[in-house]
Amino acid sequence: MTIAESLPMSTDYDVLVVGRLFCDLIFTGLPDIPRPGQEVFAGQLDVAAGGSFITAAALHRLGLGVGLVADLGNDFFSQVVASLIETEGLDAALIRHHPHPIFQVTVALSFPQDRAFVTKLDPPPNRLNMSDLLARHSARHLHIYSLGAGLSYPNLPHLAHESGLTVSLDCGGVSPSLQAPHTRALVEAVDIFLPSAAEACALTDCQQPEEALRLLTHYVPTVVVKQGGEGVIAKTGNQTEQLPALPVMPVDTTGAGDAFDAGFIYAFLKNLSLRDCLRYGAICGGLTTTAPGGATAAPTLKEVQSWLSKLP
Repeated sequence: MTIAESLPMSTDYDVLVVGRLFCDLIFTGLPDIPRPGQEVFAGQLDVAAGGSFITAAALHRLGLGVGLVADLGNDFFSQVVASLIETEGLDAALIRHHPHPIFQVTVALSFPQDRAFVTKLDPPPNRLNMSDLLARHSARHLHIYSLGAGLSYPNLPHLAHESGLTVSLDCGGVSPSLQAPHTRALVEAVDIFLPSAAEACALTDCQQPEEALRLLTHYVPTVVVKQGGEGVIAKTGNQTEQLPALPVMPVDTTGAGDAFDAGFIYAFLKNLSLRDCLRYGAICGGLTTTAPGGATAAPTLKEVQSWLSKLP
């Protein structure tokens, strides 16, 4: 299947989101993480779409036009994700459907403050012609869901910039050393980098998120380090901002960072200040922890605006 055969001729978007789609099986209400040979019982099981879907769905709920660039197979889990995309009302025109299984499944053992994952990930299908895609579909911004997706298309930020798009990048749970030339080149090519604190520290071989932030801004114009319940720190140029987490009672933290990305990108595209970008991100990320599944509780723009007074 070629890109010309699988995509419509022309569609305008606000944001293109590139990255893997997952079927998330989320176990909550657990007494503990099981040890080898031990069985534990969950209080609840939820099935949700994960991966790049979370950021795309959260952006969609904020009112932006989103193009989701991803692949699905003909297996049961892919069918579940396709159904959830349709239910969300997301534009699925840029998703390629393949006549064979593509297992992209995550089991999440989720606790209020953290979670553990088991993932089955098949090798990706044949790569898209991203130059062709960007020529056919105009957009304002490109978000790369993970370092893995970015390293699959190392020239993608350059192509996006040539087409007039700004580019953001998350780690997506992948954090190879920044000393690896391909990783460093990818990070240096984007406008906004959005790692978690653990990812930022692993990339830079630092112990403290503040030090990782300082080092990363040598490579990227704007860096945002997400610290979960401890809030977020960010730097662009000489401006550094810090913001606490949203005061909510978390149920499931799966996908909170991806929902944060959506809020930040929305405010960035509205030309808001760095602090306001963090506020929108913190609200989207915080609210999504109040229900199982990364996008289940992702807020609408009206809901975000109602929470703005609760953050400094």
